[in-house]
Amino acid sequence: MGSGGLATNVLYGFLEGVERRDALAYARSFARRTVGSSERCWYAVEPLWTGFLYEIHEGGPGRSFLPDLVTELDANPGGIALVPSGRRVFELTVRNGRPVGGLLPEAKSRQVQLQMAAIRPTVPVDGKAYGVVIPPWVTADQVRLRTIRATRRMRRVSAPVSVPLALSSVGFAAGLGLLTTGGGLYYWSPHRVPQPQALTLEQMPHRQWEAALAAIGPDNYVSKLEYRDGKWTIEIAGQPPSAR
Repeated sequence: MGSGGLATNVLYGFLEGVERRDALAYARSFARRTVGSSERCWYAVEPLWTGFLYEIHEGGPGRSFLPDLVTELDANPGGIALVPSGRRVFELTVRNGRPVGGLLPEAKSRQVQLQMAAIRPTVPVDGKAYGVVIPPWVTADQVRLRTIRATRRMRRVSAPVSVPLALSSVGFAAGLGLLTTGGGLYYWSPHRVPQPQALTLEQMPHRQWEAALAAIGPDNYVSKLEYRDGKWTIEIAGQPPSAR
């Protein structure tokens, strides 16, 4: 059965009379409900007779047995397919024209896995995981098991963060870092904007009008009232000739 790239668990099911997009949507939804960590979960579908066979892996490299499995089930509809996983073996057969099956108990799975490991595969597998299909028409001493390989890339249930999204996240973090760093530089810089100074009531602008009025005559006016270095300065300008 090989040991390279085994999924922790495998599941199969059959949907009849549906479109491919519906089969994909169902398999993805079912995987999300049944597998704890959807980021490490894979799914695939493959047409078979009047419907679609779907496959779900928990963990593993995300390689599907479906292409070989569907070919062998179509050629040997009365056979038994055995697909290994990390702890248990999924047994699949055809009854009343529909694929049915389930995970074998762990004790039975260990027994089947030992038997599968002793069998020479019928095609090269390069040390990778593989399953078998037992044809229905041969006797026990003439059994020639059909090898099913994990070949096709599966879909991930929850896709990893895409590159643009990852870059956006990095950009946001960098921008946030610049904002906080900028705030720190502003706080520690000796050239930061001066803080407003508290003024007493006598230093308020409206309290300077009496002094300003006393400083002007009939031919001039206050052009500027400015508070600087802790005191007010009053600038006087003469009336322009046209205004006299």
